[in-house]
Amino acid sequence: MSIRDYAENGKRNLFETAQYCQDLTLEISNHLSFAALADDDAEAEAVADLIEESANDENLFVAEDIDFVDKKTGKRKFIDVYGSLNVVASRCNPAYLKTQSARGRKRINTALARVKPQSGEKERFIVLTQPDMFGFDFVGGYELLSRAKVRLKNHPYFKANFRGGATSDEFTLGAENTHFHFHTNILGYTKWLDFNELRRVWTDCLRYAARDMGRELVVNTRDGLVNVDIQDVKPKVRNSTKEITLDGAITECVKYVVKGSDFAEIPAEFICQVERTLYGKRLVETFGEANKRKGKTKANNEIQYVHKNCTIQDLPDAALVVSGDETVADGTGKRETLRQKGARMIRAGRRVEWKAEIKRIFAERAAFRKIKLAQRYKYAIFCTLSGEIWRGVCVSDERYYEYKSAAFGETTLAY
Repeated sequence: MSIRDYAENGKRNLFETAQYCQDLTLEISNHLSFAALADDDAEAEAVADLIEESANDENLFVAEDIDFVDKKTGKRKFIDVYGSLNVVASRCNPAYLKTQSARGRKRINTALARVKPQSGEKERFIVLTQPDMFGFDFVGGYELLSRAKVRLKNHPYFKANFRGGATSDEFTLGAENTHFHFHTNILGYTKWLDFNELRRVWTDCLRYAARDMGRELVVNTRDGLVNVDIQDVKPKVRNSTKEITLDGAITECVKYVVKGSDFAEIPAEFICQVERTLYGKRLVETFGEANKRKGKTKANNEIQYVHKNCTIQDLPDAALVVSGDETVADGTGKRETLRQKGARMIRAGRRVEWKAEIKRIFAERAAFRKIKLAQRYKYAIFCTLSGEIWRGVCVSDERYYEYKSAAFGETTLAY
């Protein structure tokens, strides 16, 4: 069950949902740790330790009255949320998947806004499947998908019919968790698409990609063509097999990020491959006219965005970057991520020192982010699962006393 499904099932309160997220995170970290020990993978062990520490009560919090402006209505709203003060940049971390889901949704909306529909075009959602990859490990299956996508985007048929939009990658576990099933989602503006022609083009891309890898693609369908699914994007859905809403299509594109429970079911022989292969990969991409940008380059915008806001939602990758004098590794002067530093210390037999270092770094970052959260969300009250409470800069003493009294039965303020 995903975190979203759990939260919506029975209208769970925030503390229950945060605790479920904590339990799921610890389960995944233990699964990754055991697999890393079996594979003698020091970097995977370091990541497992980071994920485990990020799920401690001191790092998980709930917040009341987070204010934001609804882009659809333009009205200001106050909501209650849960989050993590230290988000480890790993696809095996449910908290990181949550932040990536929000980023992916924002990126897709921005990309689609750049493309204006022309005569004879419609907004469509397309799923390109891949045959069951028996005999392929995760690395091979994902490489095949990536190679086939590159071929598809350079294919004359794609260039002639797809003007702009976004793509995303997704994978699921096959029957009895013995293999992986990959597929690609495409959301954008296209001309009328011939169903069988699209199947033929995508099958050719997969076959040529497999040939480049020295493998043979086996398609178990009657006509030897892989399956695709085409749906028109409509404001209202009358036929769920042929139509989908825009919000539904975007959710499908970013839904890989709320499938954290799947990582606990990945066989031990594959989990380290999955973590390493997906680390640093951008699973949501734009193409065509959706790539056009005005003003500054994307890289500059991203740097300004991170340093301007500095919140847990905007800094998932920064949780893994060591700052100051700790960025020097082995005397080379190169920046070293926490996972690299952890792998180096674990190989040197310094596992206890490594775990103590994680606690120290996470405590420093947590203190910094509490200040930034209080400054950004001025009317919110925050509480970690360990019971520590802090407030936004505009929260009155009376409201703070009331919240603390309701939570712990206390009437005195120790802030």
